[in-house]
Order: sequence, then C-alpha cells, then structure tokens
Amino acid sequence: MMKTLFTSMAITSLLLMVNPAMAGTGHSHGPSGHGHEHAVKEISSEEATTKATAEVARLVEAKKIDASWSTIKADSVEKKTFNERLEWVIKFNNEAVTDETKRQLYVFLSLSGDYMGANHTGN
Repeated sequence: MMKTLFTSMAITSLLLMVNPAMAGTGHSHGPSGHGHEHAVKEISSEEATTKATAEVARLVEAKKIDASWSTIKADSVEKKTFNERLEWVIKFNNEAVTDETKRQLYVFLSLSGDYMGANHTGN
C-alpha cells in the first residue's frame, strides 16, 4: 500500500513539473502579450464589388429581390462606419424598378468580405 501511495505521489509531482516546462521560451507572446495573429485580412474594393454582386445573385435566386437585379452592375463602393465598425457598402441602382424607394440596393460586407446584409436605404 505504501509503495502504491509513494508511486502515485511521485508521478503526480512529475506531472506538475512538466506543465511549467512546456511554457518555456520556445514561443513568443508578442508585444501585445499574445503571439497569435488575429488580424483579419481586408479585401480590396474590387473584391468587395465581386462579393456583393454574388450576394445580389443569391438574393435573386432566393426570390428576395426581383430578377431584374441580376444584370445590374455595382454603382459605387465605399467604406462606412456603422456602430463604430467600418464596413464595405456597395450600391446598385436599378432604373427598371418603378418604386423609387426600392431603386437602390445596398449590400453590406465586413472589411474581410463577410456578408452583413442588404437593404434599400443604405443604413
């Protein structure tokens, strides 16, 4: 019984010493205290336009907007701040739409290109 207790304590002690040894100087935490890269790559305005055009096609396919939007090219692309976050805003203008409040379609993307939403107001 004593031998088993002694062996268990010895193994536990060894395991406790291994953990701090694994946190040695073999890696960097960087100047901010954390070495892993979390910055997301920002896409270009051209990439944003391409992604927004694909989202318009998806909205047409899902019958969320009229099929006439499928041939419309982006009218403008810019960065805007919403809730203290910059986003890409890509505007499409469809003259075939008779309701003037629905003639513009704004597609919102994160700076990394993730689809955030779309509407007719730009807000």
